[in-house]
Amino acid sequence: MNHPSRPQHPSVGDMERLAAGLGAWAAERIFHTPATSVETKRHGADLVTRLDRQIERHVRTAVATTFPDHRFCGEEDGDSGPVGARHTWYCDPIDGTTNYANGLAWCSFSLCCWDENGPLLGVVVDPFRREIFLARRAGGAYLAHLDQQFRIGSLRRPLAPHRGVTLAGTVVTMEWLAHLPWPGMSDTVTALAAQQCTVRIMGSSALSMVQAAAGRAAGCIIGAYDPIDDSAAALIAAEAGALVYDARGRLNVHPQDSGILIAGPSVAPMLLEAWRVGINHQVI
Repeated sequence: MNHPSRPQHPSVGDMERLAAGLGAWAAERIFHTPATSVETKRHGADLVTRLDRQIERHVRTAVATTFPDHRFCGEEDGDSGPVGARHTWYCDPIDGTTNYANGLAWCSFSLCCWDENGPLLGVVVDPFRREIFLARRAGGAYLAHLDQQFRIGSLRRPLAPHRGVTLAGTVVTMEWLAHLPWPGMSDTVTALAAQQCTVRIMGSSALSMVQAAAGRAAGCIIGAYDPIDDSAAALIAAEAGALVYDARGRLNVHPQDSGILIAGPSVAPMLLEAWRVGINHQVI
């Protein structure tokens, strides 16, 4: 992907086109590139590959070239760009690196642009299912598909969350806190199982969250929200019509120092109660 030219008067549409194009480019790279040069970061379960770094550096350069007054924060190489910028981009080049490094086809690319009011637009891409999830604040959320050459299809389907009124027979996605269970996770799973709901832990928080945005999962619970990993998917879920809560039970699309829960509107009270049970009434 060549870096796009700088728009004379950049708009949210320009930012969205850049984000979507970078997502499609990253998906092609992830799909076609086996994991190499696998290293550890903070501990033995915290992996990074050569492709993680290559994708992030390419995206960082593209954003800086197109929007030089924007700041950038990446999973691998940290912050760059002007301090105090009106816009900041958060990128996780491969969310689910452990899966990718071990040959499991469940990981994603995540990119979110924030302004002074929070998440403005977000893109999450599933390279192996060739799906790209997009949203902008107050503009709805959509799913498009990538063709065999990883070009974005012209058809965009509006996303909608789970519309059922019971958790029985549904899936709720969760993720570990790094490689460990978060406090109350086991009890939350037990509370959901009592309602005949099945929990799935897949290994990519952004991809797990957009399953709730698409109505494939009744909800999703992440033990600790991180804007790099989660803000694009949280915006997509909210714009799809899902309810997004922090760990105090408040509607909050970008909670700080908290977990995050995404739910279809009708089952949200049930999911919140299961979370409440799991964390022993201490947080909500």
